[in-house]
Amino acid sequence: MPPQTPRKPERPVLWIIAGPNGSGKSSLYNRSDIEGWGGSVWIINPDLLTQHIVEHEAQELLAANLAAVQRIESWLLTSLDVYQTIGVETVLSSSKYRALVEKARAQGFEVRMLFVLLRNAQMQIERVRIRVATGGHDVPEDKIRARRTRSFEQLAWFADHVDLLAIFDNSGGSPELMAAKRGDKPIVWHRQPGSALRAELLAAGLTGLPQPVAKTRRKPVKPAADATPTAKTPRPRRRGRRTPRKNLPSPPLSAKDPA
Repeated sequence: MPPQTPRKPERPVLWIIAGPNGSGKSSLYNRSDIEGWGGSVWIINPDLLTQHIVEHEAQELLAANLAAVQRIESWLLTSLDVYQTIGVETVLSSSKYRALVEKARAQGFEVRMLFVLLRNAQMQIERVRIRVATGGHDVPEDKIRARRTRSFEQLAWFADHVDLLAIFDNSGGSPELMAAKRGDKPIVWHRQPGSALRAELLAAGLTGLPQPVAKTRRKPVKPAADATPTAKTPRPRRRGRRTPRKNLPSPPLSAKDPA
């Protein structure tokens, strides 16, 4: 039987690909078709747009940034008006996309957010340095740290106002799903955040974080004070022919065991 083609979503989708600087937002959505039905989604990348304006329209960086912001806002609002799926990449360090989310939902859009993070700010700084070494844009260290905090604070609001939220940890070789939330249901955590990251998310106002797993240490058993060591009684040797030991077959794999 041939594989079935995934169906196109019944409602248009507003995608928000969010996360602090250097967390790997572009690499996250470039790995696969995030729409999930075989169609393409236009994800607006502000950094690439700014770079294009600088290189092809002969504008200074500050003017190019302003022009990019204005064009992105126009494209997003136009897409909502014509009921067209669209997405945008953002550091989410301000509340500017809150009104867009509310407008999209009021017009019948489904709003989905993919939020990608790293376990600490220092890792972001190192990733940005690597990006700069390969020709990418730089971000000052103090801005990276400040935007990380503000991004987490905005995440707390968006978690309650989007239809689908997926949080990815990109600290390893590839993004791993850390938590997910759909509609009004609570966040389901698939991976426990580290203590430092958990403290950051709590301070930012994110609710529903799992309780940290307490580590218990076994106390060594001390022998009684009056206990005296006893000598082991040697086992008598058995005479006669020794029966060879048979290797027992391994138990079959259960449904829970990996293949």
